[in-house]
Amino acid sequence: MAKPRVFVSSTYYDLKHIRNNLEAFIDSLGYESVLYEDGDIPFHHDAPLDVSCYDEVKNCHILVLIIGGRYGSPTSENKDSESKIEFYNSVTKKEYETARSNDVPIYVFIDKNVHSEYHTFKKNRNVKGIEYAHVDDVNIFKLIDDIYAQKRNN
Repeated sequence: MAKPRVFVSSTYYDLKHIRNNLEAFIDSLGYESVLYEDGDIPFHHDAPLDVSCYDEVKNCHILVLIIGGRYGSPTSENKDSESKIEFYNSVTKKEYETARSNDVPIYVFIDKNVHSEYHTFKKNRNVKGIEYAHVDDVNIFKLIDDIYAQKRNN
């Protein structure tokens, strides 16, 4: 019988210690962890790197989404327009959306400081110029809004 495959989705540099611990935990359960940094994703030579990640999400049984203080890199489809627009999709958000659209079960973990600031964001959503101590981009809060808005898999 094949091992359940668990795709770990998050930004990397700020959460690499959590990703390492999570990988050890997943493997200790007898599951197969799938992490970008471990070379677990077969890359297509004729497509941007992030497209291979979305394809691999479809081949997994579970997605674990970790939301920290960084929103992440833009997807290849909007990389050139990042500086011209206020909102863009990050690779992590697109991995989450891919899992959701393919009915892959999702487990979401949000850093407690980010979650606390999310409540401040909700009360001040229309106030411009607020700087948050633990978040680099308010698009993180919009992602959390989207997750809470789901009827299931949230």
